[in-house]
Amino acid sequence: MTSHQKIKDRNIDKYTEMYFTHDFEDTMVFYRRKKVLEILNEYKPKNILEIGCGLDSIANYYKTFNTFTIIEPSTTFAQKAENDLIVQNPPPRNKNVIVINDFIENRIDDLKNQNFDFIILSSLLHEVNDVNNFIKQVVKLLDNNTILHINVPNSKSFHLIWAYESGLIQNMGKLTKTAKSLQQNTTFDTEKLNKFVNENGLEILQSGSYFIKPFNHAKMALLLKEQVINKELLDGLYYITKYMPNIGAEIFVNCKNKI
Repeated sequence: MTSHQKIKDRNIDKYTEMYFTHDFEDTMVFYRRKKVLEILNEYKPKNILEIGCGLDSIANYYKTFNTFTIIEPSTTFAQKAENDLIVQNPPPRNKNVIVINDFIENRIDDLKNQNFDFIILSSLLHEVNDVNNFIKQVVKLLDNNTILHINVPNSKSFHLIWAYESGLIQNMGKLTKTAKSLQQNTTFDTEKLNKFVNENGLEILQSGSYFIKPFNHAKMALLLKEQVINKELLDGLYYITKYMPNIGAEIFVNCKNKI
C-alpha cells in the first residue's frame, strides 16, 4: 500500500497544482510564517520537526537550531526544500536538516525517539480527512517538554462574519469554495480548536489569531493588483488582532502534553 493509497480523499499531486493558483495565498503564507517565526523566537527550540513545509520551509528562515526535520508528502515541495538547503544553507548546516518525502503517518515509528522540542503543524490540520486519528499519531511524537504549534484558517474570521451578516453566505463554519478546491475537510474557530486539542490530551499554552482579512482571497488579490492596499496596510491588518483577538483570518494554538 502506497502512502497515497493510505490517505483517503487526499490527492497530493492535485493539491500541489491548486496551491499555485490562489494569488493572495502568497501573502497569507508570508504572515503565517511571520507568526510562526515570532513563536519560535520566543521559545528558541533546538530540535524541530516541521510537518508539511509547503513551498518554503521554516528552515529557510529560523537558523538557531541543532536539528531540523522536514516531512512533506508532495514530491514537488520536498524537492524544493532539498534544493533550498543546497542554495541557502552551506555545510555543515546541511547535515543537520533532513527532508523526508512521505506522510507523517507513515513515519511515526521512525521519528518518535528523536526528542523534538518543537513541532510545527502549520496550515495542515484542516486538510486532513480524519483529524482525530491524525492528531493522535502526532501526539506520539511529543514528550513532556515538546511544544506543538498548530495554525489553521478561522471559520469565524472577520471577512466570513461580514459576509454572513451581509447575506453573502448562508452559514458560518462551512467550507468555502476556495477551501474545497484546496481539499480542506474540516473547519475550526477558536473555541473548536481549543476544545479539539484539550480532548486529545493537550494543554494550551497560548492561543489567538492573526491578520484581519476584510475580503476573500480573490478580492484581496484584486486590491493588491490595483494598489488600493500596500505593505504598510497589510502589516496593520496583521497587528490589529491585538484589538480583535479571535477574528483574524487564521488561528493558532501552542500546546503540550498534559502532565
